[in-house]
Amino acid sequence: MFDKELTRDIISEQMSLNQPPPHIEASFGFMGAIGVIINIVFFIMDIISDGMLAFVLFRQAENATQEKIKAMTMTWFIITICIIIIPMVILNIFSLLWYWQNKVCLGDYCVLHKMSTSQVIMRVFIHIILLGPLIRYIDIIRYGVKMQQEVKEVEMGESGAILRRTPKGEVHAVLQMVISRDTSMLDMMHSFLQDAPQLIFQIYLLYRSPEIITGSDSMDSLTIAVQVWKVFLGVMAISWSLVSYQDELRRSIPKEKLSCGATIVCLFWRATMIASRVTAIATFASIYQKDDDSTALFSLPKRNNEGEVIVSFPLITVIALVLHWLLMTAWIHAQSTNFCASEQGARRPVLELFYNFVMGAVHIFCYINLKDTPSRRRMVFFYTLTLIENSAMITVWYIIMEVRYSPWFQITMIFSTEVLWVLGICSVIGYYAFLHPDKDNLGSSRNQASWHN
Repeated sequence: MFDKELTRDIISEQMSLNQPPPHIEASFGFMGAIGVIINIVFFIMDIISDGMLAFVLFRQAENATQEKIKAMTMTWFIITICIIIIPMVILNIFSLLWYWQNKVCLGDYCVLHKMSTSQVIMRVFIHIILLGPLIRYIDIIRYGVKMQQEVKEVEMGESGAILRRTPKGEVHAVLQMVISRDTSMLDMMHSFLQDAPQLIFQIYLLYRSPEIITGSDSMDSLTIAVQVWKVFLGVMAISWSLVSYQDELRRSIPKEKLSCGATIVCLFWRATMIASRVTAIATFASIYQKDDDSTALFSLPKRNNEGEVIVSFPLITVIALVLHWLLMTAWIHAQSTNFCASEQGARRPVLELFYNFVMGAVHIFCYINLKDTPSRRRMVFFYTLTLIENSAMITVWYIIMEVRYSPWFQITMIFSTEVLWVLGICSVIGYYAFLHPDKDNLGSSRNQASWHN
């Protein structure tokens, strides 16, 4: 008995009963192990960087001599802690729920089904201390190794003997595929629930402390180092989670996996686009003008001495992102996605709308192909829209910003935002033209000229 989503993936690809299920072709070799190890490294580094970030912000608040500055930096610390903890709680709840769902759907195949009570309690405890993804990575390696070990020779008459998995090996293959697929989804959730907001917030804090950017405040050298490291790590973690999720989707359909070169180019594509996007958003949010409280994160609209209404740019940024989110949700809904279909393929409008809202939020930062249909026009629309938005935000920052940074810094920020986008587009074109696993079938005819994941 297969997992419901895995079965639906098979049906959606219109596979015949004579074709083998996806797990038959599943494998776990050296590159698969390297990928899981990279995930573990990112997870551990993320925890360490979160702890360091919280520490330096708390220390900065404790060392502040003025009450207003102390209150401001303590607010920064509390918001940072919330961005760290709340997504991890949500992530581990989903992880436990999916373990339980797999137990219901997979029956004898399920991980929890074959564990003792003490092992189940240990897994629940690990999720309570918010380390659930770590045990999932260990599961992927464990069942991947067992899947490769459980093989035997089967005589095929005059054709000789071939290696086939034992029944136990088939169980391990199903478990490895399901756990790997769920974990890739959890990694992507973690990226957009924690890493993306943290990226924007930390860049925003750097802007709101111009003495840190200009290097005139040597007391905060550790703070800026940790913040910059967190930004870099966040960009790479988001990019890696997107590439891993894309590769896992191809594996579960099944399709040919990404090559090493394709993975590197996809990683560069995602990293440059994410970096351009979050830089533009955080730069726009950091704008403050005369009569605006530069220490306040959010402030309600107010009138200045001349009677003009002053609206803080963090609030304007939130409004702009909400409008973008609603536009993306409507756009995705117009694509008639069917991710939440029943086992018989019937649409579930309410669940599908909820899914569209979630994916609309993801599209604030990056593009994900949600349908295995021609996607060239969708990608052109999305990346053109983000180019216009990014350019508008960075231009407004340059014109309106009251605090005048040095010319080299202004030019660097404008140049980097636009160049990163261009590099991302070049990577997209290079990937689909030369490195896509199905590149020979792309553009073979007018009707089939498309870009797929």
